[in-house]
Amino acid sequence: MKSTIRKSNCPNTQRARQVRFEQPRRPAGVRPIAGADTAKSRIVSAAMNVSSRAPGKGRNAVVRPRDAASLILLRGVGDELEVLAGRRPGDARFMPGVYVFPGGAIEAADRIAWSIEAGTDTLGPKLARSARAAVRETWEEAGVLIGRAAGSPSRERAALPIEQAYLRRGLVAALDVLTYVGRAITPSHSFRRFNTRFFLGDGRNVFGEPVASEELEDVRWHPIGREALASFRDVTRFMLARAIALRSGTASGEAPLFYWAKNARRIGVCREAVSAS
Repeated sequence: MKSTIRKSNCPNTQRARQVRFEQPRRPAGVRPIAGADTAKSRIVSAAMNVSSRAPGKGRNAVVRPRDAASLILLRGVGDELEVLAGRRPGDARFMPGVYVFPGGAIEAADRIAWSIEAGTDTLGPKLARSARAAVRETWEEAGVLIGRAAGSPSRERAALPIEQAYLRRGLVAALDVLTYVGRAITPSHSFRRFNTRFFLGDGRNVFGEPVASEELEDVRWHPIGREALASFRDVTRFMLARAIALRSGTASGEAPLFYWAKNARRIGVCREAVSAS
């Protein structure tokens, strides 16, 4: 399928690479993205769009996506590059047997600042609660904490299990060590949908050894420097490519939004940036 480049009707926008000849109906707050991030991400994005079609429409009512967050943890460089990931159980209702990054739905408690967190101002309120969810889910699913050593013992009261875990290790949940990667919305034909914010963290800020849980099997640092995990879905590969580009300093353009429009996958620009409210 050939791609075309169209100009957006919105002011102050840049040209966007589209994968169909028709202009999609974009979600609110989204404008076209200015090209791919790196050669690697361009290849990944093109491969995704070759055979991207949704099942026939009109079969089920559209499910509203639930806000969620995920954390991409990388360590090593070159051929030694690794990512922390696990496999969804075979009996899971959503993506069984698929390798994913730790993450899950945003809960009500994630909207309230933790007693052991720092660096929230670098993200803004909306992304901060998403980052808390990503960090919490990573601890619950993979058993590791992200942050840095506390300067002195904290006297704050730890009410939540995640807060207690940080206090026991003498750590601070430093949200400023995370980088916003982008957002993805599950296709409208899916029976379970998520509006997921992805964050990037470095292995140097990870404490503890990954362990399997009820939600993730084979949780470990998987080598991807030579080849990607075959079980990674398209959106996972896309966000991973973007994360690698951000970590290496070669990423360009604003945070992407991976979404569906008119039965085809699209890449737009997510306006949920730093200091978003």
